[in-house]
Amino acid sequence: MKTILPWILAAAFAACAGALYFSGSAKDQQLASLREQVQQMDAMRTQVDDLQKQAAANADEMTAMQKDKDELLKLRGQVRQMQDEKAQLTKQLASAQNQAERSQAEAQQVQARATETAKQMAESQILQAKQNATAASTCINNLRIIDGAKQQWALENNKTGNDVPQPQDILRYIPNSNGIFPQCPSGGRYTLNAVNKAPTCSIPGHVL
Repeated sequence: MKTILPWILAAAFAACAGALYFSGSAKDQQLASLREQVQQMDAMRTQVDDLQKQAAANADEMTAMQKDKDELLKLRGQVRQMQDEKAQLTKQLASAQNQAERSQAEAQQVQARATETAKQMAESQILQAKQNATAASTCINNLRIIDGAKQQWALENNKTGNDVPQPQDILRYIPNSNGIFPQCPSGGRYTLNAVNKAPTCSIPGHVL
């Protein structure tokens, strides 16, 4: 019994030591597992922080993109408005050019009519002047014939210079009269006057 007891004690001690060893080893494994979990948690926390930072950066980028989009839409609206204004101005310019061309054409027509009217008036005035000159020449020639007839009448009938003949008195002394007393082409009225005074016409300028 005394011989076995030490062995029993040794076996018990060994069992206790083994139990303690295995218990410590399990604790070490648990500690190592806990340390690994803590490291994983730290890594996950770092990843979460990175993701949060990235999300914040993405949010800022989205805000900037939205702002750029709003600016782009605003610029597109301004460009569209400018294009509409340009189209309206182009239309107004074309209308003004058409109006200017019509006004120029009308002015040219008016000028052409005025030129033609002035030309016709000038031609009419020239013709009238020629007619007046011809009429005056004819009238003066009539007065000369009448005066010659007066002188011949006075000579043949012993008249004095103060005697005044009548048209029928001198009619036969007028050559180629065919019984008709000369008339002024311009409608003037003849006055025979005395023998010593030249006959006159009522039209100014028809004077011997």
